[in-house]
Amino acid sequence: MKKLFFYGTLAHLPLLEVVLGRPMQSGQAVPASLSDFTSHWVKDQAYPMLAAEPGACADGVLVSALTAQDFARLDFYEGGFGYSLQTVSVDTAHGPQQAQVYFADHPLAKGARWDLENWVSAWGEITVCAAHEAMGYFGQITAQDLVQRFGAIRKRAASYIRGRAQNPPQARFGRADVSVVERRTPYSNFYAVQEYDLCHRQFDGDKSPEMERSVFVAYDAAIVLPYDPVRDCVLLVEQFRIGVFGRGEEQPWVMEPVAGHVDVGETPEQAAIRETLEEAGVQITELLPIINAYPSPGNSTEFFHIYLGLCDLSGAGGTTSGLMEEHEDIHSHILSFDELMEFVTDGCGGAGGANVLPLVTAAYWLAINRDRLRKGA
Repeated sequence: MKKLFFYGTLAHLPLLEVVLGRPMQSGQAVPASLSDFTSHWVKDQAYPMLAAEPGACADGVLVSALTAQDFARLDFYEGGFGYSLQTVSVDTAHGPQQAQVYFADHPLAKGARWDLENWVSAWGEITVCAAHEAMGYFGQITAQDLVQRFGAIRKRAASYIRGRAQNPPQARFGRADVSVVERRTPYSNFYAVQEYDLCHRQFDGDKSPEMERSVFVAYDAAIVLPYDPVRDCVLLVEQFRIGVFGRGEEQPWVMEPVAGHVDVGETPEQAAIRETLEEAGVQITELLPIINAYPSPGNSTEFFHIYLGLCDLSGAGGTTSGLMEEHEDIHSHILSFDELMEFVTDGCGGAGGANVLPLVTAAYWLAINRDRLRKGA
């Protein structure tokens, strides 16, 4: 059994235990340092690197009694990101000891000095949550496949943590009234599908029979209807939508508000402002919350943060935009308020717009608040 020195994220023992799939034993991890190296953030990233620096030292932990299975799980978690093991000598309270450490296989841009406590505060919870899903694929996919999925995994983790942080009024039942017998993930890529064998408390006080339920695991989405109160007009974006195509409609290009997933490390409000600039080239001056809601709680984790975005729409519209790396091809349109209301009440579906529920929700909220917003413009 071998020893490993961890200087970065895996020095956070809750994360290491998830990756190993077992709790650490007493005395298995001890403080240690690697001479002639320092640890730094990788520039613009949320993980560290080692940099050679004579006379310095990188602090971390030395973990002993690691099995072949432990190394296989660690290689699955780390290897796909271009890290491999090298043998080093580390200093401990009991003198130097031989160990292995993960070094990057390729040059990395050095950022500020690494601080584990700062990382735990900013990224620890989401990384541990993401690791639970990631390590669930151990033995099923390759480390390289895991890298391709990791961005989506982290985004799902961020949505899960955001949901867990919500504190609704006290209800009769809570999460503790659900007993999960088994959870499976039969599909995972950009989105995921999870299957649960579970039972829950019933309104008569008894426990339900065990049942199987499936859920489409998506992300939090920020949705914005840009509105110019001076010109009394809105901006809608038009693009191809796979959901409409997959349902069989002949018109799979739809008109809708600006929308996008909330990225890891940003708030829904930040995502709303970013997406409006990316998709429509419009800068929001004030963001007004409309509603936060589940569009389909019976089968999906997707959660909408819907806003009205006050802005200047002079010169906007009639443009094509979108991020090439996300295969976006978006065309923007300017509609007067009257055209908007005719559009959402038309009911013809497809590009008619009445089948895009967030647009209908935002349009009727605007109708209720329009006079107040125009008076303040």
